[in-house]
Amino acid sequence: MKIVQTKSGKIQGYLENGIEIYKGIPYAEAPIGDLRFREPRPKKPWEDLRDCTQFGTIAPQHQPDDPKIQLPEDEDCLYLNIWTPCSDEKRRPVMVWIHGGGFIIGTGARPRSDGARLAAYGNVVFVSFNYRIGALGFLNLSGIPPNLGIQDQVLALKWIEDNIDKFGGDPDNITIFGESAGGQSVAILLAIPSSKGLFHGAIIESGSVNPRDFKPERSKEGAKKFISKLGIKKENFDELRKVPLKKLMTVQKKMVGGLLNIKGSPFWPFIDGEFIPEQPIEVIRKGNNQQVPMIIGHNENELGFLSELLKNSGRLKRKIISKFVRSYVQKSGINKNDLQRLIDIYKEELKKKFPNNPFLYWDFVLSDSMFKIPIIRQLEAHTNHQSNIYYYKFSYRSPKFGFALHTFEIPFIFDTIDKQDVAEGAVEKSKESEVLTRIMMETWVNFARTGNPNHKGIPKWPAYNLEKRHTMILSYNPEIIETNEDPLLEIWNGIL
Repeated sequence: MKIVQTKSGKIQGYLENGIEIYKGIPYAEAPIGDLRFREPRPKKPWEDLRDCTQFGTIAPQHQPDDPKIQLPEDEDCLYLNIWTPCSDEKRRPVMVWIHGGGFIIGTGARPRSDGARLAAYGNVVFVSFNYRIGALGFLNLSGIPPNLGIQDQVLALKWIEDNIDKFGGDPDNITIFGESAGGQSVAILLAIPSSKGLFHGAIIESGSVNPRDFKPERSKEGAKKFISKLGIKKENFDELRKVPLKKLMTVQKKMVGGLLNIKGSPFWPFIDGEFIPEQPIEVIRKGNNQQVPMIIGHNENELGFLSELLKNSGRLKRKIISKFVRSYVQKSGINKNDLQRLIDIYKEELKKKFPNNPFLYWDFVLSDSMFKIPIIRQLEAHTNHQSNIYYYKFSYRSPKFGFALHTFEIPFIFDTIDKQDVAEGAVEKSKESEVLTRIMMETWVNFARTGNPNHKGIPKWPAYNLEKRHTMILSYNPEIIETNEDPLLEIWNGIL
């Protein structure tokens, strides 16, 4: 039994394989009843010893994840979890994970992001947390505080800053990192006033501050539709707070739909003029962001399931999928002529390298429009004012897909390939995966410790600049390349 005195009260955790683990620590009052759709409030202190040996309930999920997260859901979800080598007076680097899931699914308690092995390997203190997602976290309605999910994240970081020294962590050396929506959250936190000084390094995995994602028009329209379907007038917030959770989630699910909903989810961070005052990319371009050391990158083929789907489909289904992909890419503001030019060039370039996969260009056109190019635009903005930014591409020969798809880097960072919620067949234990796991863990830990990702297991990794555009290929055989003359990068100039 391990007991720690936090500023909120005493908590009890447990020891497993030499790591102290504390789960389900409340960092805010439960956002239920009158606190639904209100700013998160710090947790009031408690007097008795609090059992923190089990995860707290997770935010209500939009749809079953794949594989499904086997944890109870509830609005009372604002909990964090800590893994530490020892709750002593040493000041270890602190690594804070922000989960992804498109702001509609996910939790800090997923098995694939279990922090035990990372904490042990790097002698770091690891923290994860939940935040409000979906309509409960991102309803853009006048009279409701904006971007509650990001406000939750800021309050969690404040709790960590105030208490992490009790767990053997250094409050002056906190690195935040996240993937997909978690990566976007990191990027937002870099650019908003309320998070200033709460962290000292940032890692963004497959996320960026693409301005198309944060426009308030879509979320405003979605919020009006949402309350209309609930049968509520916009000024009646008391009634909105009394809607049963099941009904609220049923309406959300009908509005958002699944993967093939071209309009996407309206429950997303948005520019509100106050908490998120302006487009984060503009803050970065002006140099008004937190200029902390940063790693940012993406996986080699984020949406690699498309070509597999096309290969195994008949002509009619291929036509439907192709039409969907075209529409989705054009959401970025790309016109038909530019899109056709992209398709022609990608098809020709990829045919040379991968002659056995005639549909691969669809993967890369969509993946690059959503991930690679927005990330490069963010890199370009950062380099105007700082020189401590590192760019990577994660590469892995997946047994099932042949490439590293979206989320595939996560189990390598946490050494959790054996965990139950890593998609079946996507990654597997092998000599290659063991080597790559050590490379990823050492890179992330060394960055958290020093602000520089370099170590003996990888080639010298220079910071990103516009002259060379150095890119680290994080793979079984890591290499550093210059991408300043990449033809598949140049053609995006003037398009995105």
